[in-house]
Amino acid sequence: MSWEHLHIVSHSFPIVLAASGSAVGLYGWARGREPLELWGLVALVIAGAFVAPAYLTGLAAADVVADRTFVRPGIVQTHRFWATWAAVPAFTAGALAAFALHERDDRRLRRFVLLLGLFATFMIGIAAWQGSKIVHGPNETAAAAQSGG
Repeated sequence: MSWEHLHIVSHSFPIVLAASGSAVGLYGWARGREPLELWGLVALVIAGAFVAPAYLTGLAAADVVADRTFVRPGIVQTHRFWATWAAVPAFTAGALAAFALHERDDRRLRRFVLLLGLFATFMIGIAAWQGSKIVHGPNETAAAAQSGG
């Protein structure tokens, strides 16, 4: 399996878990349902855990994708830039969510983390939108190497 495919698989977890965790947690806050807030925090912890694999596989895949003749390097660089800015709040939200689960009585901390998760979701969305401009196709350099030409 190539770095590109590993990135395509691994990046889905932070996207979905940050969005659903923030949405459910904020809904729980609005409705006064603490279990939903806690579920949102758990989702943010898991999303934060998947940020590093998604980011690192993206860095490895960027070199492969940038070598293709039909991909402009600027697109990859823009996606990498926004992915870096998305990884910071997503990882921070995950780490703070773990701490907020430990300190369950601190409602202000829980709600701050949920708002940070919403911000991380926004940043992840920008990075994903920039990444959607990258065309995923066959690796022409690998195909040429295998065919001997």
